[in-house]
Amino acid sequence: MDKKILLSGAAALVIGFGVYAAPASAAISLSYEGEGAITASMSDSCSTFSGDLLDSSDITTALINADADHTGADAVEDLGGGETASTDALDDTLDGVTACAAGVTEDNPVWDVSTDWSWSASGTLANGLGIDVKDGEVAVSGAFGTFTFADGVDSAVKASMTNSDGGIDVTGNDLGGHTKATSGTAGVGFLWQAPSVGGVDLYVSYSPNAANSGQAGVADALEDTLGLGLSFATDMLTISAGFENTSGAAACATVSDTDNAAATLDAFANAVLVNGCGDESLTALGVSMSAGGLDINGGWSELATDGGDKTVMNIGAETALGDYTVGVDYVDAEQTFLFTDAATTQTVIGVNLSTSLGEGVDLKVQFSNNDFNIAGTGSQSNYFAEAKLDIAF
Repeated sequence: MDKKILLSGAAALVIGFGVYAAPASAAISLSYEGEGAITASMSDSCSTFSGDLLDSSDITTALINADADHTGADAVEDLGGGETASTDALDDTLDGVTACAAGVTEDNPVWDVSTDWSWSASGTLANGLGIDVKDGEVAVSGAFGTFTFADGVDSAVKASMTNSDGGIDVTGNDLGGHTKATSGTAGVGFLWQAPSVGGVDLYVSYSPNAANSGQAGVADALEDTLGLGLSFATDMLTISAGFENTSGAAACATVSDTDNAAATLDAFANAVLVNGCGDESLTALGVSMSAGGLDINGGWSELATDGGDKTVMNIGAETALGDYTVGVDYVDAEQTFLFTDAATTQTVIGVNLSTSLGEGVDLKVQFSNNDFNIAGTGSQSNYFAEAKLDIAF
């Protein structure tokens, strides 16, 4: 919930570097809202990975080919820290990276308390121009639609997405659900939402420079990031599609022995086999519908980069059972690499239940099972369970 304060008369709006006095007839609504939460969670985060990195011929070959400094079997040994390190020693180290740390007990309940709040101010000027300011974001609206300016503005892909983001809370390694923007939206940019026509909404986003440096040719400063999004809504069905492209990144780095410093098997595979680098393009499709008290949504997205692709598919359903809302979600994701045909895969099944206790207090319970396979080396399965008391103001 939010609280509103109405200001009128000679209120002032600060936009960019200019200060503009609002006309006496203008009214500015100042709102604030927040949330306090108490959570108790349990998981089997201490389970040990059961795969075998170096016994996979595809991965071993990839490691040898990826090491620009060496050739042959010695290259794999070098990735273990030097000529004297054996492949068995490296294998044993990587297989045990997810084991419990000293003093940590598996399945021990963990309690947490958190708070969060945000504010916004909005008003309509005498000429009909609408102004909204919140948390470092400025939006201007009128007959032309809405222009939103922000550092790290929402991409057109994210703004148009009608399905859930597929981001289920899990234990252990996680590909993180749908990618909603390329790395190019990191700098200051804008999002334009055109006026809705016949149930069709059009979104356009643009960020000139991810590093916000104002310079061309800066290493890793992804430039001219353009995104397009479209959604079409009927009485029961909404369909969305989005695309974003960014370029100008430095080429994917060559592999060195220092990549062995990665602390986990997942980080090691990503560093040595290489993914997520270079120019990027993002494509996303989504659908949502409501029928007979059942809400269903599903989507597909692909982030394509010079160093491998990330593809995600999700489907979810939610319905009300008396005073309770029950939902089920399924996510299937894959990450490919530059130096091997093997891929990291993830399958997540999540179940959630929530109910209102009244006066802005909600009780939420969720459970998920996460099956993660790092570059084809073997599956690791973990569960996550959490109960959360949400208190909104």
